[in-house]
Amino acid sequence: MDIVTHALASFAVARGFFPRAGKAVTACTVLAGTIANVDWLSYYFGPSAYLTWHKTYLHSIFAAVLISAIIPAMLTVAIVRGGLGVDVVASKGEVVSDDPGAARNRTLRTLFLTLFTAPLCAALLHILMDASQSVGVMLFWPFSPKQFAADWLPRIDPWVLTILIACIALPELLHLVGSEIGAKAKKPRGRTGAIVGLALVMVYIGVRATLHSNVVALLESRTFHGEASRRASAFPESLSLLTWHGVVETDSALDTIDVNAGSSDTFDADSSVRVFKPEASPALDAARNTAAAKRFLATAQIPKASLEKTETGYTVILRDLRYSAAGDTQSEVAALIRLDLNNKVVSQELIWAPELRH
Repeated sequence: MDIVTHALASFAVARGFFPRAGKAVTACTVLAGTIANVDWLSYYFGPSAYLTWHKTYLHSIFAAVLISAIIPAMLTVAIVRGGLGVDVVASKGEVVSDDPGAARNRTLRTLFLTLFTAPLCAALLHILMDASQSVGVMLFWPFSPKQFAADWLPRIDPWVLTILIACIALPELLHLVGSEIGAKAKKPRGRTGAIVGLALVMVYIGVRATLHSNVVALLESRTFHGEASRRASAFPESLSLLTWHGVVETDSALDTIDVNAGSSDTFDADSSVRVFKPEASPALDAARNTAAAKRFLATAQIPKASLEKTETGYTVILRDLRYSAAGDTQSEVAALIRLDLNNKVVSQELIWAPELRH
């Protein structure tokens, strides 16, 4: 999910569930809910670094807890040393002591109760939203390196973005109108809108999940050009909830086909585009045993191999069809292995797939 969507969702968490915690808590919540996206910078360090860092360690429950503990610890130290002030809004009817020491203790108690909880909620929401996409997150690192990808949401979802913007901006507009006519707000501004927005996002994700399940079941139930489906995947279209991009593996090929979740009766499995698997060969086996291939296959969801014979040997390219089906080819990583005529590895590397066209 893009950083703007994560920032809005984190702001909604702070506004909806911690409306009286103060600006510092809100800022820390937004920071905790977006900081995991810093691993996207690994793109500029090459394909290998990208596979190692993107949506891996920082996108885990362990990292979410750690980040949510570090942020309040740093802020608390700043407050204790007197270098930073934090506004804590008192609840209606709450008696606030005039004693500076009591007020300070109250502030610290509020920090421990809310400044950890609010960022943690935002950080967990971040990784759960990303787990609903096709890239996958290393949810249980360091206990398990397995990546989870539900394939429910596109990389950038305009519907989630629209819901969050509307539910945050509308209360602000109503507040401006109310302030013009002198109306006094009885509740924290924007709280109801934020909660409604987050609830609508959860409902929307549930609808996407149901449609995804239906499409995968449809793909698995059909035969493609006379071959039964061994494995099926479905990836969402950004604007349309009903359009899904399916990839089906059969014994001899990988079939790609668009599916309309609203008209399964007219679905024609034989209209799929077929990419045939290469036949088993010593060259292909040698390529798959290289370090680059193993590194690639460890994260690939739908690997596809191509083998080309050249004058000096063989060229093997490993790609992941998930990238093209999910519409994320710009950051697609491929493995390129070259062998001589005796199937000895000459070179191996992870490269950006767009470079293969050059």
